[in-house]
Amino acid sequence: MASKELLVDQNGFFFIFCNFWSKVSVMIIDGKEIAQKLIEELKFKPGDWKGKFMGAMLVGEDPASVNFLKQKEKVAQELGISFRLYKAPAGVKTDDLRAEIGMLSKPKNCGGFLVQLPLPEQINKHYVLNAVPKEKDIDCLGEQALGAFYTGRGKVAPPAVEAVEEILKSQIANGKSLRELEFILIGAGFLIGKPVGFWLQNRAGEVTIYDSSVKNFHPNLKEADVVISGTGHPNLFSAKDLKEGALVIDFGYASKGGKISGDFDPSASSGRVHDGAEEKKVIYTKTPGGTGPILVAKLYENFWKLNS
Repeated sequence: MASKELLVDQNGFFFIFCNFWSKVSVMIIDGKEIAQKLIEELKFKPGDWKGKFMGAMLVGEDPASVNFLKQKEKVAQELGISFRLYKAPAGVKTDDLRAEIGMLSKPKNCGGFLVQLPLPEQINKHYVLNAVPKEKDIDCLGEQALGAFYTGRGKVAPPAVEAVEEILKSQIANGKSLRELEFILIGAGFLIGKPVGFWLQNRAGEVTIYDSSVKNFHPNLKEADVVISGTGHPNLFSAKDLKEGALVIDFGYASKGGKISGDFDPSASSGRVHDGAEEKKVIYTKTPGGTGPILVAKLYENFWKLNS
């Protein structure tokens, strides 16, 4: 059966070419390997940017947030960057938290500052994120940094956008233009769906975005060459919903019963022999160890860009 493979040529142009499938194992994208390559490249970036510190605010003691910050601190140590973790109680008021972030991110030797999400429900998330100065907003979540990104004036892009671009570069090759690929995004949130959708609409062919509340998107997934998801709903879709050779970029993250899952379930969940990811030649980011490490590496790439 003829099918399409996604590849990229040496000049960075995206292509598809038709090929006949042979019996090969599914390709699982190793985000740690991609991230390590990015980190190694950062080690040799010139300038005094490593002399500045990275600040991070943790509100409460959410276990997942604590774990994510440990990953970010580990990369900072590898790069030789000072990482300063600040903590606030879960019951902190919005105004107090905003004032604290404004004060902590003010020093000239602060090269970047992030607020670990999610925040407790009583906090006005966007009001707090706007306390991070644009020139130090490595997450690109404040209104000024996001506005610069959406108008093409920003020095950095949201890490999710940069992670998608990096994965596409590593996985797509010889045959057709990126503009001829069909993309489906599941989730329209401000962290993943909105910025990634905006970036794709300026570069890709057909882009369809489904809000996570939409229930009937599954039949349409078979039309997509690339599916990008970031809802946090575990096992929201599986290999049986996809076409052969589809590429899945999964930003979903959920923990249940001690098991971490993404939005995508690579198993043959319908029970039919040929519906698993391996049989369908689906290429996908695993969870954990897929998009997460790349996001962290891109944070530090933004840190470098904002201080060079």
